[in-house]
Amino acid sequence: MRNYVPLLILLLTPLFIHVRQTFNGLTLPESAVAYNGGYFVSGIGAKLAPVKDGDGVISHIGSDGKLVLKYFEDTLHAPSGLQLMNNILYVADLDHLKGYDVVTKKKVFDLNLEGKEGMLNDVCRVNDSLLLTTDSFKGHVLMVNIFTGTYTVLKGNMAAPNGVCYDAAADKVYVCAMGPNYDGAGKVYAKKLHDGNAAFEPLEGAPVGLLDGMILLDDHRLLISDWITLSNPTAGKLHVYDLNKKQYTTINTQRAPADIALDAKQQVLLMPQMLDNLLRIIPLKEYGL
Repeated sequence: MRNYVPLLILLLTPLFIHVRQTFNGLTLPESAVAYNGGYFVSGIGAKLAPVKDGDGVISHIGSDGKLVLKYFEDTLHAPSGLQLMNNILYVADLDHLKGYDVVTKKKVFDLNLEGKEGMLNDVCRVNDSLLLTTDSFKGHVLMVNIFTGTYTVLKGNMAAPNGVCYDAAADKVYVCAMGPNYDGAGKVYAKKLHDGNAAFEPLEGAPVGLLDGMILLDDHRLLISDWITLSNPTAGKLHVYDLNKKQYTTINTQRAPADIALDAKQQVLLMPQMLDNLLRIIPLKEYGL
């Protein structure tokens, strides 16, 4: 019997196969994060417009694939960037940065920036007390203390900044933009976070486009999503930018790739495909990443 024990353990162990998945039925999905084998997805609503119409949602896709279209009962308008931290899901919603306890489903944080900021977009973690969020209308990045509810504006303006990520080891903030008037001339920027004299500057050799989401693949590569155009797009792109070599390669993909995210545990890319109301889960190995 002893000889069969390893076989029994193998048979009783869940088998995780990282395959491409597609989840439909969303409402202009903008951002996604992994949680407990499933995903939270922000949905702008019926119209692709930053207006206070109250039809925005945060959806939840369970590990069984079941979709709950509206997970939180609170009113949202055009929720975009998401960041999950200590069971609190932080959501950028126009001129509010909100936080929801994913267990109790209660709102536990609300930074009201009405009359001060324009359109908060992406959100990323710095540490357990600090978040970064881009303002695409004002052209800058805010650093928010979630315990005090205070914020500072980081130095340096950009044309319609969108995706943001932070490399703690290098103390670098990276931002990708959509360009003036969302014309597809957006650049990739960087600054040292804790250097008060440093401002955001364009990165040499980085891609230019209608850039939306951005993640750190490792210590020297950024992955950036690109709509190419807002006018009836038929395809999209993913750019892999090497910070050391100051050059990039491009992967062709489906249209309207929005705020991409990385599920590091499963080694998959989360790619909301906004105009087709779906979320794609793509193993990194499919792209050779």
